[in-house]
Parts: sequence; C-alpha cells; structure tokens
Amino acid sequence: MKKLVLFTAIFGKPRRFNFPTISDMSVDKFCFTDLNVSEGCNQIMPGKKGQPFLNDFYQIKKMKLNHLTPMKANRFVKICIPDELFDNYEYSIYSDAKHPFTFDFDYMLSCLEPESDFLIRRHRSKRDCAYDEGLYCIKRKKDTEANIMKLLNFYKSEDFPTYVGLYDAGWVLRRHTKALKQYMKLWWELVYNYSERDQISLPYLVWKYGMKISLWKRPV
Repeated sequence: MKKLVLFTAIFGKPRRFNFPTISDMSVDKFCFTDLNVSEGCNQIMPGKKGQPFLNDFYQIKKMKLNHLTPMKANRFVKICIPDELFDNYEYSIYSDAKHPFTFDFDYMLSCLEPESDFLIRRHRSKRDCAYDEGLYCIKRKKDTEANIMKLLNFYKSEDFPTYVGLYDAGWVLRRHTKALKQYMKLWWELVYNYSERDQISLPYLVWKYGMKISLWKRPV
C-alpha cells in the first residue's frame, strides 16, 4: 500500500484551475473529471473562457456520474473517495482545483492526531455556526434556498445546537480506515439528500456521530 495520494475533481464545465505547491512531487496525483479529455498525464485541458492549458500535474481519470449535478458529482468524489484510492493508499488529500494551496505533507501528517482520521482547517471567516453559514450561502446563491432551508430545518428538528464550529473544506486530509469510510458515507448522505454545500453538513456529522477531527495549525 502506498502512503499518500493527492486528488481533485472537476465536473460539468471548465473552471478556474490552479495547481497546488507540494513538498513531494513523487506522490501520485489524480484529477477525476467528465470533461472531454483522455486519461493519462500531460493532457491539454479546456480552460475557463475557452482557453486551453497544459495539465502537467495531475493524471486524468475519467468518471461519468450523469445522475448527479456537476457540483454533487464533485462532492461525491471529494467525500466518498474513489475506491481505487481508498484501497491503495494509507492517506489522501482532496484539494479544490480552484485554489493554489501549499501542502507540506510531513507537517500535515504531524497535525493528524492518533485518535483521528480526518484533518481540516477552521473556517477562515468569523462564522462558527452551520446555521449562519447556511444563511450566508443562501445570500450568495451558493445553493437554492429550498435545499439549504431543508437542511437547516432538519437540524432544528434534531436539536442541533448553534455555534459548535465551522470548517473550511477546500482541502481535506484523511487516513483511510473502515471507520473513516463509514463517516464519509454519512456525510455524503447529508450532501445528497439536502444541500451540496458540504461545509454546512460537516459540523452536524461531528456533533451527531462523534467523529473525531484534527485541526490544522499554521506552522510557527
């Protein structure tokens, strides 16, 4: 079993695409997509506003998820982790393709606590409440009001408390364990049945099921 894999996902239409800066270029790197490109390395990718560019970073993996919207297809790959990655690597990092993150793999792994299989950052805004985040997403039209309110009303029926924390899911590091895989199925069920905004559903998962997470700390 290999130690670590980095992956991203793009579905539906070309978008802004930024490659991360990583501490070890030898790790395997995959992009799952339904865009009109062939599998493999060094692919010419369709870019934003019709401007193609050379992808010499990720290996392309084609995946058709026609029963899902492009955003939910992205979330499926992000949350559920393709089985080929889950079964063949000890750890994975999902990275949003829009943001040019910098990843120091050794440092990130050092932030992953022994009792946790999940590393993420705190939300960068001052918001620390899933309810507030939901209302913000409605205001910014990041999902339909109906979808988000359906989730927030479900939270109220569950007595899910306010201000229990909020996370930035632009990247996620996970240790591949059976327990982690079960948690990811629960997370996906929330995203699939309610809102595609996964940052709103993650705090509920932590509260309801006691999933232990580790928080990334900025290096001193």
